[in-house]
Amino acid sequence: MNKVSTAAKITAWFLLVVFAFVFFLSVAGVAVLIHTGAYWDGGRIFREEVASEVFSFDKERIRYVLNEYKRYSAPNDAGYRQMYDPENSNVFFIIRDNKGNVVVDYKSDAEYQIKYEYEEFYKHDDKSISETKYFDTKAEAQEYIKELEQTYFISSWSYLHTEGKLEVTFCDYEVYTVEAYIRRSFTAQDRYFYSLKAVDLIVAMRYWVILIGFTCSIICLLLVIFLCSSSGRFEDEKHRLNLIHRTPIDLYLGFCTVFIVSLIAAFVEFSSGGDYELITVLLFVFIFTLCAILTVSATVVFSARVKQKGWWRNTVIYYIFLVIKKLFCFIKDVAKYVVRHLPILWKALIALIAVKALELIFMIINIRAFTGFWILEFAAILFAVIYIVVALRKLQKAATEISGGNLDYRADLSNMPGVLREHGEHLNNIGAGLKTALEEQVKSEHMKAELITNVSHDIKTPLTSIVNYVDLLKKEGIESETAKEYLDVLDRQAIKLKKLTEDLIEASKATSGCVTVNAERTDINVLLSQASGEYEGKFMEKGLAPVLNLAIENPEVFADGGLLWRVFDNLLNNICKYSQQNTRVYLKSEVREEKVFILFSNISEAQLGISSDELMERFVRGDSSRNTEGSGLGLSIARSLIELQGGTFNIIIDGDLFKVEISFDVLK
Repeated sequence: MNKVSTAAKITAWFLLVVFAFVFFLSVAGVAVLIHTGAYWDGGRIFREEVASEVFSFDKERIRYVLNEYKRYSAPNDAGYRQMYDPENSNVFFIIRDNKGNVVVDYKSDAEYQIKYEYEEFYKHDDKSISETKYFDTKAEAQEYIKELEQTYFISSWSYLHTEGKLEVTFCDYEVYTVEAYIRRSFTAQDRYFYSLKAVDLIVAMRYWVILIGFTCSIICLLLVIFLCSSSGRFEDEKHRLNLIHRTPIDLYLGFCTVFIVSLIAAFVEFSSGGDYELITVLLFVFIFTLCAILTVSATVVFSARVKQKGWWRNTVIYYIFLVIKKLFCFIKDVAKYVVRHLPILWKALIALIAVKALELIFMIINIRAFTGFWILEFAAILFAVIYIVVALRKLQKAATEISGGNLDYRADLSNMPGVLREHGEHLNNIGAGLKTALEEQVKSEHMKAELITNVSHDIKTPLTSIVNYVDLLKKEGIESETAKEYLDVLDRQAIKLKKLTEDLIEASKATSGCVTVNAERTDINVLLSQASGEYEGKFMEKGLAPVLNLAIENPEVFADGGLLWRVFDNLLNNICKYSQQNTRVYLKSEVREEKVFILFSNISEAQLGISSDELMERFVRGDSSRNTEGSGLGLSIARSLIELQGGTFNIIIDGDLFKVEISFDVLK
């Protein structure tokens, strides 16, 4: 479909307003013509009603003329006669008193088409009388008012119930008869002339009014179809909405409905009095034209929205539904989160409180209802208990199988409640995790064993040959001093490599637990004193001053003395290698909290730019330049040997201070 120009749409709206106005004007005209019977009597009643409506103005003016004649001795008779001269008015009249005497005579001999005869009252307001009387009942007061009305004109009256007081104002009055006529042949172009001519024109066109209304309705329908089909814009076969079309359709329809209902209600309220018939007709035409335009506008907007896929998404109801849906999802997620993370004890407590609350409600409502609810509650609780017990039995069996070493066993989680299902999944995961960990450990131990075997065979055998041939070369008596230096280097490095191989094998054995532990009661003070004595010479060579502080309790531990000596020997050897010259070395034993602590402290010669955890790793040395001897396995071996005996091994570094802390449970 091609894009419809804006000018065409504006023109269509303008024509719709015009033809809708003409249509409702025709509808109003037909309704008036039917109401007055113009289709059956040729418009006679219609003419009389219009003439009566116009005569209401002259009726007031005739009353005014009567008052003028009664109040003044010389009224403006010439002015009134000129006002009702045949050239100025199509009305003439005569006023008679109650005796038939003519008081005002503006009569004419002309033929008339409508005659009005009625009574007018002249009240002597200047001679009003006010009375106050007291009566026992209101009925008596009303009876007195009726008696007065037979003689006087009652201006006002009021009755006070509490006091029985009647206050009444009345005066004398005279009755006059008015005979007014409307000329058959109009002589003046006054209100009657124009009104009745219009009536004659409408009556003459009474059948054309129906045709005009029907034609306007067809044109309005075609314009509505055109506006609906061209609503929105089409560019590149894509529908684009205007601002008014993007308004939520239910909000727009609701606004139009409220506005139309308000207009119709206002029209009904206004027209209920029935005093302004012409104004009522015009108001009807205006209001219903406006209602029709609003209805068409809502229809056009709705048609534009329907052309879009998912037009219902642009409604307030849909937005409210989305908000409610999101709120419901949020509440559901919160409830799910609370139920999932709430401890099972609180879940059981909340469930118990809910059940007891329901019991209380049914007990208050009806004891029979409570009895029925209690039976259902007991059955539900019994079923739940059996259901949970069966699930717990499955979990118990799974825990027994897994703890017994059957790591391939899996708990049956079918038909199991949420919390217990989660616990069963954890049990199954524990079994799978233990099996994986065990397989990894076995694989690791196997690799360690292979490493030890391969190192022992592949490194130790050629290394022995290298050492032996270096020794043979020395015995040959080489004359070159440079060659001797080369042999010394080979000899030193071969011995160092042999020591590294032995340390590596030792570390593998200690880590894998292949070392035999012969634990017995061991005196820590004796062992520490012996170690200090053994290294006294090395301390003196390095310029180190040992400080030995032994616990006064002479503590004993359950450990292998040989393995402990190997640990002490390793630590003291490291102290001799890496300590700052001319410093103190502290060897200490003490008892704290039923544990024996063995402390080795020294000042490092090189800066310690490494943490204690990194220093415990294999092949890591405190000397970052790696110029000193050592393989970096000593501390790892020492820790493994201490842990094999049930002790703890910790390293503490504070600046250049290097401290080793070993602890065992004290024997009593």
